[in-house]
Amino acid sequence: MIKNLVGFILLSAIFLSLIGSSCAKNTKLSIPPNVVVIMADDLGYADVGYNGCKDIPTPHIDKLAESGAIFSSGYVSGPMCGPSRAGFITGRIQSSFGWYGNPGAPLDERQGLPATVKTVASYMQEQGYVTGGVGKWHMGTAPHQHPNKMGYDHWYGFLSGGHLYFPMDHPSYNGKYTATPKPWGMRDMHHTMPMIHNDEPIEWDQYLTHELTDLGVTFIEKHKDKPFFLFMSYNAPHEYMEAPEETMALFSPEDMTHIPGVKPDIRSIYAAMTYEFDKGVGALTETLQRLNLAENTIVWFLSDNGGMKRTSDNRPLRGAKWSSYEGGLRVPFVVSWPGHIEPGTVLDAPVTTLDIGATSVALAGGNLSKTNLDGADITPYFTGQSKDAPHEELFWRIGRNYKEQSGVLRVGDYKLIVQKEKVQLFNLKEDLAETNDLSQSQPERAQQMLGRWKELDQYSLPPSWENLPKGDGNKDEYQYKDYEWLKGSPHYRGNEK
Repeated sequence: MIKNLVGFILLSAIFLSLIGSSCAKNTKLSIPPNVVVIMADDLGYADVGYNGCKDIPTPHIDKLAESGAIFSSGYVSGPMCGPSRAGFITGRIQSSFGWYGNPGAPLDERQGLPATVKTVASYMQEQGYVTGGVGKWHMGTAPHQHPNKMGYDHWYGFLSGGHLYFPMDHPSYNGKYTATPKPWGMRDMHHTMPMIHNDEPIEWDQYLTHELTDLGVTFIEKHKDKPFFLFMSYNAPHEYMEAPEETMALFSPEDMTHIPGVKPDIRSIYAAMTYEFDKGVGALTETLQRLNLAENTIVWFLSDNGGMKRTSDNRPLRGAKWSSYEGGLRVPFVVSWPGHIEPGTVLDAPVTTLDIGATSVALAGGNLSKTNLDGADITPYFTGQSKDAPHEELFWRIGRNYKEQSGVLRVGDYKLIVQKEKVQLFNLKEDLAETNDLSQSQPERAQQMLGRWKELDQYSLPPSWENLPKGDGNKDEYQYKDYEWLKGSPHYRGNEK
């Protein structure tokens, strides 16, 4: 009861323009549209052609942008992988269920999504959709956190927060991952989880981005005759920095754009990874065309957070992944729906990844007033039925330390950053790069927004888990489990010696 009340208060207080006006303008479609969400991992704001990238060709992403609408102020719900994806997957502000950082030990059953949290995919199932996910899960690996228990009819990929880009026996690894270390490092644990389809391990023998694309294409082909919801959860171009040799040969370090803090040799590998990811976007959209599904499929494209400092170009934005500045939260964000969205549309009002879930459920025929989703149905906005901004204000709780008040509030053109009771205030319309702090020259506005942020932050719950203290992360109990889907991997408990 309390949980539902908190969800209702967040819904009404944080997004004042939600649901009511949007649903009234939206007629129920005779055939509900398919939904495909393509999410990159750590892709920089300026690392796509339509945002001015010169050293990495992204023709398929650019074509998607040209065919639909670009959200110039498209935001994620958190500046790092775990919180951002938790927000998207649930359609809720993740602090409302106590999610703040990344799950550290992937086999620690205490970490990840609480069993009580409902996902967007679950709501889509209720509307008769076949639901599928491909790639990175990162929501926990305990039985109650398995994607099949969280609304996904099919999950192809891995349940951890990252993965090697080649099979563990690939010659380039020189056997590093085939002999089980004692103990496993937590990073290596994430990256060596098995590839699975639901509870069954998958054999694969190609570059991971290619494999994930093939699995996504297969899902579309298999379920083309029924409304489907597909989350393409790529891990590219997230580290490790790996790409096929023939693709890396296309990107010489000497040809890379100079970006402060980014080494040309690292940038060249990142470019190859992004190029392969873009090819995957092309394969998915071409499949929709081939099967005559394009006009009845909404395709969303975005990154899960800002690009990393050492790999990406987030300019003209300030900051990068992990940051409360725009470079951590504002991402490449596109929606395409042929016949419904005017090609080449650019929309400047702020939207968030939470809106994808609410919009999908509404278009599927769901009643948003009977959900606890925190986003808005923004269909009228991107189809041109309404010019009204979907949100009057947006709230973020940011930071891995719950005791430390930190976050963001955006109201109109103004953005407040809260860090340990200190604030910064920016006018994003006049100062997108966040170089001119207005908190001293406009103290009244700053204090008013701080008061509002604190008011909304009252509904942030304590952490649903604590990461393992240093020194505890190598305990054997977090190295192995007896889950069926782990069979054949170095983390299956039966392999212990």
